[in-house]
Amino acid sequence: MRTIARKKTLTLLFSLVLIAACTATIKPEWTALYNHKANVEPDRLTWLEDLSVNSYGDVMVAGTTIRTGLANRVQDILLVRYSDNGQRLWAVDFDLATGNYRSDDSALAMVIDGQDNVYILANQFKVLDENTSSAGAWLISADANGNERWRQKLSDSSEMRALSLSNDKLYVTGPNTQIFNLEGTPLLGVEHPEHTAHSVTASANGNFVVASGQAVSLFNANGEQLWQQTGVTGEYPAGEVIFTMNGDIVATNLLADNGGARISRYTPAGDKLWTRTFGAAYKSYGLPGPALVFEDYRGDLLLTSSNSDGHRIVKLDSAGRTAWNKTSRNGIIKDAALKGSDLFVVGSGFNAKYESDGSRVAESKVDRNVQITTGSVAIDGNKLYAGYSAESNGSFALHLSQYLDR
Repeated sequence: MRTIARKKTLTLLFSLVLIAACTATIKPEWTALYNHKANVEPDRLTWLEDLSVNSYGDVMVAGTTIRTGLANRVQDILLVRYSDNGQRLWAVDFDLATGNYRSDDSALAMVIDGQDNVYILANQFKVLDENTSSAGAWLISADANGNERWRQKLSDSSEMRALSLSNDKLYVTGPNTQIFNLEGTPLLGVEHPEHTAHSVTASANGNFVVASGQAVSLFNANGEQLWQQTGVTGEYPAGEVIFTMNGDIVATNLLADNGGARISRYTPAGDKLWTRTFGAAYKSYGLPGPALVFEDYRGDLLLTSSNSDGHRIVKLDSAGRTAWNKTSRNGIIKDAALKGSDLFVVGSGFNAKYESDGSRVAESKVDRNVQITTGSVAIDGNKLYAGYSAESNGSFALHLSQYLDR
C-alpha cells in the first residue's frame, strides 16, 4: 500500500529460524492465485497494485483486470477480499467509463479507514475514437463488502500520483493536490505548478507536505504554502516524503544513476539539516525501484534504493550518520514495511526480512515468474502478506502469500 502513495499496512510472513549470521529460507503458510473472470474469458490477465489488511484481519487487494485484444479489450479496477486463511471471499470490478468510449482504468494506490471502507486512486486512459484519447484520474470508494459508496473525478486531463489517509481526510497529489472528506466531498485544492508531486503526507495539525524529487513543498491546513525547497538537476521526478516523530520532514528522490537515491532532512521551518546520496548498488539498464523511507521507534531512518539487478538498504541516525549500508543481488524492491525496527521488503519475487543491525535473517522466493513492476506487502501482527502478479496458465494472476513472523 503505497500513499503512491504510502500507504500502507504490511504483510509478508516469515518463520524466523535464526542461526548465527545465516539467512533462513522460509515457506509461506498458504498461497492464493486469482485471475479475474478468466474462467469465462481466457484472454484475461490481472495486475496487483496494492494490498492492505482491514480490522477483521482480512486482506484487501486492489488491482487491474484486463481482457486483452483490440476488438473486445476491457481494463477495469479490481478489488478482492481474502480471509486470513487464504479464502477468496469476493471480487468486484469497477468501470470508470461514463460514456460510449473505451476506458482503460488502472488502480494505483489504496487506503482503508477505521470503518473498513476502501479508497482507491485510479488513473484512466480514455479512447474516444482512433484519433482522440485523453488521460484522467478518479477516486473511488467501496464499503467492506465491495459495494461502491461513491466516486469522484479528479482530473479530465492528467493522471494523479499518490494517495494517503490522515486526520479522516483523503489526500491525493500529482500535478496538484486535492483533499476530500471520507464521503467524497472536496475540501481543498492546491496548485503547485513547479512540480508534479509523487508523495503526500499530513501531520496531526493538518499541515501537509508533497514531494516529487524536484521539490518539497509544505502547506498549512488551509492550503497556504509555508515553504518550498527545490531539488538538484539530474534527479528523476519521483520521491517520497514523511514527517518524523519530532516534526522534521524527510524526503527522498531517485537519481539519474539508475538505482541511486538521495535523502534530505528539513526542519519544520524548511531549513535543510543534511543531505546524503547513495549510488546504485549494482549497475543496471533495467527498471529502478522507489526510494522508500521509514522512521523506526528510535528515530533512525531506513532508506531503500534498487534496480532490476539489485538493491541497497541504508540505516541512518537522525543526524544523517550511516549506521549500516547493505546491498543484495536479489533484485528490485517494489515495497517495504517496518515492524518495530525490522524491515520487510518485496520485489522480483524475493521476500526478505532485515533485522535492526542490517542482518538479512529470512527470505523466500516465489516459485513462478512474477511481473517486475508489481509487488506489495502488508503486516498484521505476526502475519505478513506479500503480493505480486505472477505467471499462471500462460497469463498473469494475483499471487498472494502469507508468512508468519515468529
